[in-house]
Order: sequence, then C-alpha cells, then structure tokens
Amino acid sequence: MLHLQSAQMLLRLEKCLRKSLPESLKVYGTIFHMNQGNPFKLKALVDKWPDFNTVVIRPQEQEMTDDFDHHTNTYQIYSKDLKNCHEALSTSDVINWKQHLQIQSSQPSLDEVIQNLATTKFIKVKQTQRILYITPEMAIKLLPSLPETKNLPPGYSRPKARAPCVLRSPPHLKSHLILLSTP
Repeated sequence: MLHLQSAQMLLRLEKCLRKSLPESLKVYGTIFHMNQGNPFKLKALVDKWPDFNTVVIRPQEQEMTDDFDHHTNTYQIYSKDLKNCHEALSTSDVINWKQHLQIQSSQPSLDEVIQNLATTKFIKVKQTQRILYITPEMAIKLLPSLPETKNLPPGYSRPKARAPCVLRSPPHLKSHLILLSTP
C-alpha cells in the first residue's frame, strides 16, 4: 500500500472521505486530525492514488513497540470495495497480525473481511460495537454533507437527529448531546 505523506494528498483524502460520510466517519475524523498537525504520529495508507478504494490509518512502526498494547496498536479502515480491501490487507504487511490490536471502522460490512483475514492467519477475533454520541452543533455541521438516502447501501439510512430532551445532561453541563442512530 502507498503511504500518503504530503499535506496536499492528505487534504485531498480528507475531502474525498467527507463525501462518503457516514461510512468513512472513523477514518475521516482521523485524517482531519492528521491535517491539524498529526498529534498521534499516524500514517495514512491507500491501495492506490488518487483513485483509492481502501484506506488504512495506523501508527508509525516505531510507535508500536509493545505487542500487547492494543490501544497503541490500533488501525482504522475504510473501503469502497470489500474485495479490494481483502486483497489489499492480505497481500501486504499493513497490519501486524502478531500483535494484540484493534481494528476500528464505521462500516459493518468490513466485519466479514476482517473475520476472513483473521481466520486465514489462525487468529481469534472479538467484535464489539459502540454507539456514537454527537453534539447538536456537530450534527448540524455534518448533516448537509451526508449522502441522500437513495444513494446509501442497503441497510443504511440517513441519521435522524433526536430532540435534545431525549438525553438530559446534568444542569451544570453547558452542552446537551443528541444520539444519531440508524434503524
């Protein structure tokens, strides 16, 4: 896979990923932070450039010194093409399967790809799911950039903002949270 190092490439990648929200959210957010100075010293890898299908974000190799630290050994993956993703990850040394690690994605469709890769390497995988909470201000910023429902893959729908009264925060907190969920 190709390592994107120039600021122009990372900015272009951020712009492309923004068009693929909400599926690209995990990788988009990481690229956004990389473009703000890369405080976590991550690297962005793509299968090809500029017409990429698969993006993998990972720490620099020198940061991944503890084989049992699955918090540091964390990868974020986004792919437009599951077959391409499987090929890109199975034919490269992008993921160090000898370490305890985390693979994060906003795409449930990648579960099967990761499971198949792990099986071929005789690795046990534990899957978890999380719920994303977002402030109303951020939801307003993201909602216009989300694709129309008719363009989403089967099983996806445009997130619906819920009334701020659904989740109440203690009175001493300034902001309220809303939950964006897909049915």
